[in-house]
Amino acid sequence: MKEFFWESKYDIGIKKFDDQHKQLIEALKDINNAMEDKRDKLAIAQVINNLKNYAKEHLIEEENFLLEIGYPDFEEHKKQHEIFKDKLAKFCDDFNSDRYLLHFEIAVFLKNWILSHISVVDKKYSEYLKEKGML
Repeated sequence: MKEFFWESKYDIGIKKFDDQHKQLIEALKDINNAMEDKRDKLAIAQVINNLKNYAKEHLIEEENFLLEIGYPDFEEHKKQHEIFKDKLAKFCDDFNSDRYLLHFEIAVFLKNWILSHISVVDKKYSEYLKEKGML
């Protein structure tokens, strides 16, 4: 898979969240490296573990922040996070079942998440904050 880089157009304007989002790029790089080096099993386990930590830290912090600011689309945003968690649970199940080509599925999912969730869904709350003069 072609290497994918963080671009400023993905920034939402909250450094803490932008830094956390960048962790997904690192996970994507790790998956790509694993595909090239044929270190599938160990590398995938590490990426899945990192994504679990990301979900525990970032998704909860972001949801709490959105509640705190009274973000009107909170429920829809939370549903998107549930999709992420569900997909991560499926990756865990697939990993435990020794499913092949899982690295490719994770890479595609992460790239799509960056392009569709961070670049579109997260940008909406960034715009909300700007409209309210909070950013």
